[in-house]
Amino acid sequence: QLLGNQDHIKLELEKLKKTHDEQQQKLEERVLALGQELQEAKGAVGAGQRRLVEQSAVLLTCQGQLQEVEAENSRLQLRLKELNEEYRSRLGQYIRDVANYMDSKPSSVTGHSKAPAGQAAMKNFVDSMLRDIRASYKRREEQLARAARGYKKRMKDLARKHENLLIAYGLQREQIRSLGSRAVDCGPAELHFCITDPELLTNSSRELNRLREEKAKLEMQLQELQKGLGLMSGHDPNELFCPRQLDEEGWAEVRKKLREFALNTQEDLEQERSQLLTRAVVAEEQVSELQGYIDQHLAR
Repeated sequence: QLLGNQDHIKLELEKLKKTHDEQQQKLEERVLALGQELQEAKGAVGAGQRRLVEQSAVLLTCQGQLQEVEAENSRLQLRLKELNEEYRSRLGQYIRDVANYMDSKPSSVTGHSKAPAGQAAMKNFVDSMLRDIRASYKRREEQLARAARGYKKRMKDLARKHENLLIAYGLQREQIRSLGSRAVDCGPAELHFCITDPELLTNSSRELNRLREEKAKLEMQLQELQKGLGLMSGHDPNELFCPRQLDEEGWAEVRKKLREFALNTQEDLEQERSQLLTRAVVAEEQVSELQGYIDQHLAR
């Protein structure tokens, strides 16, 4: 039977060989196409890196110039403030000297009845004028202080809205990653859009930035691990480690921990906010009492 089936076996072997050759040819074509795509991607990455280096150099130069200009501006503002204070003190002293000189001159009005009325009249007028000037300066300073407080409040509101946008952006990135689509780019990590100004950062913002930094590091490590395992197994790492193929229980546990952390953090922040509001009310009362004491006793 084996000798009689030799023709059939040869025919089957020919078919298997032909199928193997076709699959081999398809694999070679696929490898060539992937190599070409890889070269194009490397070229695009190299061009992007060159542009990034150029922009980084320009950015560093601009930041250095901006810091120099800000330092010079601060120095000039301080110098202007000192000159204004000196000018105001000198002007007040000159006006007082003129008033004392005018009051010390003998009165040209004849008679003894009008001499006491004209005594120190110029000094009283100058004192009244200086009080009006000080009051106008005080009103202007209060106006500027209110404007500064309003500006800080607007900046804090913008920072809070920016934080909410970052949270929504992070959720959208996670949704895109969970779909497992290779054609859609998730975009850069949230860490690239974080606020770095220390005056606008709160304790919760600093903690969120720290968590975003750790998340970005973990994403980079995951990508490197996917690439390494993909090269070892000969498969596409994006297909091998599709987010849909990840352990659902692990993701559920991670989401549960994130929800617990968010709730605990929110509770702590609410407690801290209530304490800070109480301290702010007490501080405002103390400031009002001190201001009243200053207005009543400091001039005397």
